[in-house]
Amino acid sequence: MEQKNGFDINFLIGILLIFGIIWFMGMGQPAQLTETVNESDSKVVNDISYVDKSVKQVQYNNLEKEEERYDSLSNNLLSIKFSNFGASIKEVVLKDYLTHDSLALKLVNDLNFSINFFLKDKKIQSNQLLFKKVLVNTNNLVFAYTDIDNNKIEFSYELIKDSYELKFNIITTEGSSYLEPENLIWTQDISQLEKNITNERNATTIRYSFDNQNSKELSLMKDTKKDIQSPSWIAYKQQFFSTILYSRNPFKDATLETITPNSDEYVKTLKSTLEIPYDSQNQTYSFTFYFVPNKYALLQDLDKGFESLVPLGWGIFGWVNKWLVIPIFNFLEGFGLNYGIIILIIALIFKLILFFPTKSSYVSMAKMRVLKPEIDAINEKIKDPMAKQQAQMTLYKKTGVNPMGGCLPLFFQMPILIALFRFFPSSIELRQQPFLWAEDLSTYDSVFDFGFNIPLYGDHISLFALLMTAITLLQMMYSNQMTPSNAQMPQMKYIMYFMPVVFLFVMNNYSAALSYYYFLANLITFGQQALIRRSMDDDKLYAMLQANKKKPVKKSKFQQRLEDMAKKSKKR
Repeated sequence: MEQKNGFDINFLIGILLIFGIIWFMGMGQPAQLTETVNESDSKVVNDISYVDKSVKQVQYNNLEKEEERYDSLSNNLLSIKFSNFGASIKEVVLKDYLTHDSLALKLVNDLNFSINFFLKDKKIQSNQLLFKKVLVNTNNLVFAYTDIDNNKIEFSYELIKDSYELKFNIITTEGSSYLEPENLIWTQDISQLEKNITNERNATTIRYSFDNQNSKELSLMKDTKKDIQSPSWIAYKQQFFSTILYSRNPFKDATLETITPNSDEYVKTLKSTLEIPYDSQNQTYSFTFYFVPNKYALLQDLDKGFESLVPLGWGIFGWVNKWLVIPIFNFLEGFGLNYGIIILIIALIFKLILFFPTKSSYVSMAKMRVLKPEIDAINEKIKDPMAKQQAQMTLYKKTGVNPMGGCLPLFFQMPILIALFRFFPSSIELRQQPFLWAEDLSTYDSVFDFGFNIPLYGDHISLFALLMTAITLLQMMYSNQMTPSNAQMPQMKYIMYFMPVVFLFVMNNYSAALSYYYFLANLITFGQQALIRRSMDDDKLYAMLQANKKKPVKKSKFQQRLEDMAKKSKKR
């Protein structure tokens, strides 16, 4: 890349990564939504309370008089606790995982889950009904509720062996009244599972799919309420885990909402209201819950588009992760290596792939460096900007120098750098995996806690982020020795050194794996620069460029246009 403008590869990378962080992480606090609740007087009739309106809201009135009882289903991956109050899921524990503070990982804790039904001209809510257990065995649990008119609602749960899958069926039987499901209301307070609640909050949202192939999401950075139609599944996605509700027949209308609390009691509150299409023939409604870790290969095997819950990035960044990073990562993981060693090998592989484009870039910058005295002479002699640019281009053309040659590695490096920026912080494989002083590569590696918070920086020192910044500054200093300085804009040099410091503030609270990779990448680049510099002779390079001047040169269309513009400028 031409250095006269004061930009080099590392500066551009820094700029783009900063914008990438702003894009992916966002700035500021999420906006808060306010919900208004209308209260109405109610009266009691035969142990049933209702709101006296055109459509009466019915609630079973005796739950407070009853004892809540629990039953469980369990396999080698999940343990699920159910309550007879509403036949609801109370708790889901993932057996293979722990929270950041080494407690049992409760992905669901007291789920607020209810089905609304039409009963004649009334509505009933399942979470206000007292169900009776009618069947329980190793994999199945069935609850039933029957009213005085012999209308029956049955909730059937089946936990699949060796799976994160819980099948859920609703069976309705009409007695002397009309009984029809209306909607499913699912509200969940997301508990903190990870060390950094800010990063966890910024990764928590609702995703939904219409085609079982791709999915969309509500905003990560602000509270949102959205109406959609015909989703096939809804996922409450957290940083490393998700709770998914899949419907064999798509829901009709759906309202999705995310709410960020004012305190750290919860990460977020996620809420869905899903309209259930009425099946007058079977009166059976089939759903499936998935309580899953966000592991790409696992989600992909479920063949419903769940792998889109892992944020690999859009466009080319996602392709790099899907077809390059993940296959290499999974291959190396198969050898049982420490994840710090796997990241080291990945850094070496990518830097080896990029070595020849990188070498071409440094050779191009070296040519620009040895031509600097001639460029300075042109700048001193010619004052007209257009004529000056035309003269510089003529010199480059005669000597065979491509002023854009230094940009070549950037086009190869940026997709990889941005792809890994998405991959490492979202890779559950790195969760709670130690390396050197880092206890958990998926979050920051604190080597010193201040006990107080420094704005924009945090309450700790991340050593990998500090090392990354130091090696980036050293690599930039060495790179500047290989490139011509810009006398017209000397302040750009200081801006280039300032960018890694800015980046330090961002990376201090980010994944240690990412800082570690960037540290390795810059360290290897530093070594490549030193190796290439030792293999180059400036005198021989300059002599070669001077020899190129004697060769006949055919003007390009671009150069011809520059000359024409310079002539018009002289006439003016």
